[in-house]
Amino acid sequence: MHEESLRVFGIDLGTTYSAIAYVDESGRTTVCRNTDNLETIPSVVYFENESNVVVGSVAKESAVTQPDRVVALIKRAMGRTDVFDFDGKPYTPESISALILKQLAQDGTAYSGGEVSKVVITVPAYFGMLERDATKNAGKIAGLDVIGIVPEPVAAALHYEATTGAEDKTVLVYDLGGGTFDTTVIRVSQNEIEVVCTDGDDRLGGADWDARLRDHLLASFTEQVPPGTDPEDDEEFLQSLVTLAETTKKQLSTVESRPVALRGAGASARIDVTRGQFEEMTKDLLDKSIDIVRRTLATLEKKAPDAEIDEVLLVGGSTNMPAVAERLRAEFGWEPKLHDPHLAVAKGAALYALGRVVHKEQAAARAQATSGAEADAKAAEAVSDLETRTGISAGTLAGLAAKETRNVLPKAFGVKLQDVDDPDWENKPKRFYVHHLVHANDPLPTGERELDAYTVKEGQRQIEIELYEQSGAVAGEEMAENKLLNDGKGTIGGLPPLPVRSPVHMTMTVDDEGLLTVKAVETTTGKSLDIQVRVSVLSDQQVEEAANAVSALTVSS
Repeated sequence: MHEESLRVFGIDLGTTYSAIAYVDESGRTTVCRNTDNLETIPSVVYFENESNVVVGSVAKESAVTQPDRVVALIKRAMGRTDVFDFDGKPYTPESISALILKQLAQDGTAYSGGEVSKVVITVPAYFGMLERDATKNAGKIAGLDVIGIVPEPVAAALHYEATTGAEDKTVLVYDLGGGTFDTTVIRVSQNEIEVVCTDGDDRLGGADWDARLRDHLLASFTEQVPPGTDPEDDEEFLQSLVTLAETTKKQLSTVESRPVALRGAGASARIDVTRGQFEEMTKDLLDKSIDIVRRTLATLEKKAPDAEIDEVLLVGGSTNMPAVAERLRAEFGWEPKLHDPHLAVAKGAALYALGRVVHKEQAAARAQATSGAEADAKAAEAVSDLETRTGISAGTLAGLAAKETRNVLPKAFGVKLQDVDDPDWENKPKRFYVHHLVHANDPLPTGERELDAYTVKEGQRQIEIELYEQSGAVAGEEMAENKLLNDGKGTIGGLPPLPVRSPVHMTMTVDDEGLLTVKAVETTTGKSLDIQVRVSVLSDQQVEEAANAVSALTVSS
């Protein structure tokens, strides 16, 4: 009989749809169906009143009549300081995501028969450390034990390897979800999933295709209805267009044209939309994704000149659009494979979660041994014990535990420096720039990186250090926007008056869990500053307060 305390779950917390999965007693990865008997739920939250929140299909439908009480696409706000107000209470992106996670956990509990507690949550590969930590905090606020955060393409690759037996391949994962896009090159071997490089845009996704079609429907409707009709005054009609656009987009993936009947503002019209029209009006969006693929291949060429792409996997519901595969085929000569686009990420996360648990049990068993041989024996005993307790075969458990995953840093970190190239810089507006010490696509952990900087004023008595993370999707780090990290600043004070260009030596490292460590030393006095930044938007106290607020709400679907 399965020991419920050992069951762990993988969650695909998507921009538009989310899913939860686990590995059952037979070793099969199972997606939990919700109360609508569906495997995914819309990532939409409806604040019905001050004590009751609805998540999923009903929430999405409520956007038509009560748009001011509905939040969608919240994933795009992760890592930001946005605040939403409902019934006089503030909600952060983490809190709203926690409500989606809470509903998923309730669905998982009802379907699997065991409480959902330990989870792994997926994130887009191009999410920075701020967004990743925000996702982990969302899980904590939902009352979950988040045992790991895994990039979506890594999860998809785990599911791909598990279902196809693929080994020793270089795979490009083209992941076009509802609100984010990334493309990632991964090496898949018997015992390792290694991310080679990644790129993406966390503001590009299927929702943008929907918006283009919605705008087209609105413009066509306005042209057909009698003069003086103003559909933009009909809020319910405008919201219904959102749902109609998404539905029509999905239909155009299988048929060449669709008639769309619209009624609003006291008028009605029929609009015929062809696949060709839809592809033309969204061509620039697809172009953006192709540009990112090219950037990824350019990075791959620098990091691994001899590497060749063996497989191209299409992940994310929006890759069902025929134009995606057609364009990749035309541009690069590939034959992309649709790989369980809606569910691969959730299933891969479940596999990753179980692997983490088995690896932890093995490590604890090995720690009790006094020799290498004894350690191996105890690790094997641990797997055998887990087989008995979970019902999952020892071979499956051992294989998951042996699978190492190696990730890269999604975005660069750096320090702020004063630009003093202009001799008259002190009399002009201050010019600063961020010098990156660790770079996007550096393997994690990064190892120690060094920088020698200098004071800029005569008689300077303190040195301020500020740490930044690259933000946005850009072709080169030198063009990137950067955002100051919370708790990512400090001062070396109490210094004697220093001569200009007194040296300051800095080192920076990022571990495989995203802990950023910086040490700055003013070398003439030896005075130093140590900054450890668990990159985060919310403090521990804010997370606890949000968890209390969410736990007081009734969440249903």
